[in-house]
Amino acid sequence: MADKLISHNLILKKTMQKTVKIINQHEETENNLKYWNSKTSDEKLDAMQRIREQYITLFNKQKEYNESRKRLRRFYKVIKQS
Repeated sequence: MADKLISHNLILKKTMQKTVKIINQHEETENNLKYWNSKTSDEKLDAMQRIREQYITLFNKQKEYNESRKRLRRFYKVIKQS
């Protein structure tokens, strides 16, 4: 049994590749800025909405999201009536 376990571990070790990528933080920041500057306003808003939806789902924030939408609608009505 121990022989099988050892040989199995050796096979796993041989097939697994580990990769490390060292990133220059300044260059990465510049690349991010270039990327987002190349996007249209609609693309940026779509990306933000996807991130919001992922956050709401991941952290189970549906109740808080619904409450904030109600407050936003009330705020919008007050502004619109002014």
